[in-house]
Amino acid sequence: MNISVLASGSRGNCTLIHDDNNAILIDMGISTRKLKQALAQLHLNIEDLDAIFITHEHIDHIRGLKTLTKNYNVPIYSKTATLKQIAITQKFTDINLKNCQALTTNSIDIGNLAIKIFNISHDAIDPVGYTISKYKDNARTKKFTEKITLATDLGFVSETVQSALEGSDILVLEANHDLNLLQNGQYPWSLKKRILSTKGHLSNVDAGFAINRLQAKPQQIILAHLSEQNNSPDIALNTIKQIFQQNNSPDIALNTIKQIFQENNLMDISLHVASPDRMLNIKN
Repeated sequence: MNISVLASGSRGNCTLIHDDNNAILIDMGISTRKLKQALAQLHLNIEDLDAIFITHEHIDHIRGLKTLTKNYNVPIYSKTATLKQIAITQKFTDINLKNCQALTTNSIDIGNLAIKIFNISHDAIDPVGYTISKYKDNARTKKFTEKITLATDLGFVSETVQSALEGSDILVLEANHDLNLLQNGQYPWSLKKRILSTKGHLSNVDAGFAINRLQAKPQQIILAHLSEQNNSPDIALNTIKQIFQQNNSPDIALNTIKQIFQENNLMDISLHVASPDRMLNIKN
């Protein structure tokens, strides 16, 4: 099972998860043109997508959804209230609403992939995170070999979120801001207050303590949704590594999405869950 983060941050969010048989997107905050380009790098087409799962209705997570749904019949899944809010926000009056399907339970299977939904705290109508697991043989066995978790745009790590993070092989976790940079920065107080609230964004410190609390540490952790104004890859990594050291935690493979973008000069990163030797490769 592979994860390719195509975009992360206030300018757009979109993540591809796929294996040899199935492919899904988490959020569609980029243009259809950019999506096509990214998929082409992975020898995929939009027609290969089995579904798109939306975390919440903010524009940086749905910016490309209207154009895509006009031209392609990819099923769109999200919570009922989120879909209604998207319809209002994006004026989806001219698309085939049959493509939009409400998530009324906490899990759904897409081929060999099991997608589970968990509630998060953010200033949206009904925001969620997702875990994606791969069935070992088929859905009837209820046994999994791999787990990827995406948790961004959350004001704090609740017990529900902490439980969802546990047992992940690859964890994409928000580390939005450095507290000092945000508090002493140029943002208006109203925006600072929103970001710092329990329905805002996760700080480097909170991300570090959430990771430290995990009983089973992931193979790979990708710090996502870093603020361009109030954070940097070095600050995020150093803050979290200090927390690990202070708590005598073992070394963990830890990167930021921005760092990997810069090192590989790519518009996306593609990681795959490791074989039993627990090694992780970054595909160029």
